[in-house]
Amino acid sequence: MTTRITTDDTGRRAAAGDWRLILAAIGAIVRKDLQIERRTRQTISVMLMFSLVVVVMFNFALEADLGAARAVATGLLWATIILAGTLGLNRALALESESQSIEALLMAPISRSAIYLGKVCSVTIFTLALESVLIFLFIVLFDKPLWQPAVLLMLILGTIGYVAAGVLVTSITIQTRSREVLLPVLLLPLSLPVVLSASMAVGQYMVPEAPAWADVSSFFAMVGAYDLLMLSVGVLTYRYIVES
Repeated sequence: MTTRITTDDTGRRAAAGDWRLILAAIGAIVRKDLQIERRTRQTISVMLMFSLVVVVMFNFALEADLGAARAVATGLLWATIILAGTLGLNRALALESESQSIEALLMAPISRSAIYLGKVCSVTIFTLALESVLIFLFIVLFDKPLWQPAVLLMLILGTIGYVAAGVLVTSITIQTRSREVLLPVLLLPLSLPVVLSASMAVGQYMVPEAPAWADVSSFFAMVGAYDLLMLSVGVLTYRYIVES
């Protein structure tokens, strides 16, 4: 009995140590990406400039009809996020390939799952930083109540799912010659469930009277399930993707 308890305790301590190593690796990858972005500003700047051009262009195009502008604002918000996010994903992982830092990460004694989760965290931070600017612009230009906690939560959940799928697809296409074409062709259909659910949920909150939880709970459940599915697939398969 004593031996069994000691073995169980050892196993638990080993598992806890593994998780600490994984979390430390994720934190190191995120810090590395943030430092690179702080020096180069190649990812967020591309995403931000593209988003500003799209929003300003649509604002001037629909300025004569404010009702139409407000009606399409929610769809325009998500369209801008996914298109700018695609540019950010392509640029963020292209930097890893061009600088050969991905090879250094693969040689490091860390789990491939930690690399995947680290990249997901990094790109999610970049995308959320972009969304904070977009939320301000849409509140000012289209008078949309995007400051509501439920809307912000859905934006975060939707972004996580989109980025989780995007890191997988970008890692597959990054070594191909036509990666700029293949990435949106593969990613947009794959991310359609989370984008549609998130945009429909956000649209429910754009009316004066807030919707009942029963009306939006299915959207939150679908986005949450999509996030868990994509993250699980990434954790389980990323080692085969980067080592193939």
